[in-house]
Amino acid sequence: MNIQQLRFIAELAHQDLHVSKVADMLHVSQPSVSTQVRLLEEELELTIFSRKRNRLAAVTPVGNEIIRRARRVLLELDEIRQMARAHSSDDRGTLTIAASHAQARFRLPRVLRQFVDRYPQVRVTIRPENGPNILDALREGEADIGVLSSAGDPGGDLISIPFHAYRRILLTEPGHPLLDVSRPTLDDISRYPLVMYESAQAGSEAFRILTELSARAPSVLQGTNADVVKAYVEQGLGVTILPELVFDPERDAGLRAVDASHLVPPSTTYAVLNRKHYLRGYSYAFLEILSPSITRKTVEAHTHAGLPE
Repeated sequence: MNIQQLRFIAELAHQDLHVSKVADMLHVSQPSVSTQVRLLEEELELTIFSRKRNRLAAVTPVGNEIIRRARRVLLELDEIRQMARAHSSDDRGTLTIAASHAQARFRLPRVLRQFVDRYPQVRVTIRPENGPNILDALREGEADIGVLSSAGDPGGDLISIPFHAYRRILLTEPGHPLLDVSRPTLDDISRYPLVMYESAQAGSEAFRILTELSARAPSVLQGTNADVVKAYVEQGLGVTILPELVFDPERDAGLRAVDASHLVPPSTTYAVLNRKHYLRGYSYAFLEILSPSITRKTVEAHTHAGLPE
């Protein structure tokens, strides 16, 4: 068994069993991939992939477990390389941030401007994802840091560090009747068409309230992200309730905002990390730019919390 074989089976599972894709990605021939996988199966005396007419058809149940452990081994090896690079130079490398659309679009640009100025030789990748995909990327070692709302306790090796509580606002077009109501109620809002985009965690009070509002509105238009929702509201297609983060009075001149914190309780934004993932010095710098409360000491305290002495 060798590292190359483990990398082959992990990538085959990730690339839906396409041998040609794996071969191109790892710069080897297709026969080499097939041969190495077969040799590994012979050494282990079991079948990792079932086959039809000599083509890979599916991952076997035991194959799934082997691939899961292979990914863990590969992640540990990558951590060792990261540690070695950190001792030689900590002002260059890579940093992958998985973030919700709202965080990637409205919070991270300011953070990245400061970070890039300090670490121009660090290659940063931003992955806009939904909540579950962010957590999966962190578990699989495909992201270094996650930034999202309503993470709660993700469990396993993931830790979440709360750093910002945000309120929600009601957005309308200029001149809308709701702007004349000092503290609009759900009854007031439900009289008008609604444009929905809400990432509140299922089961939370915010999710319950927004679901109730969408059920009572005369019509509901669904937007794919905050920018789309704001564009629909600006065109008079309805009103919406969004996190305050996404609204800028100067940039969004065609919209008006009303505080909705009396209707929807505040939610929390989290930085999520994998306690098994080695963070470079510049990763800690990114976190502290994201929020001064997320110091290296804070991260290490969360990382070691709950671990056996």
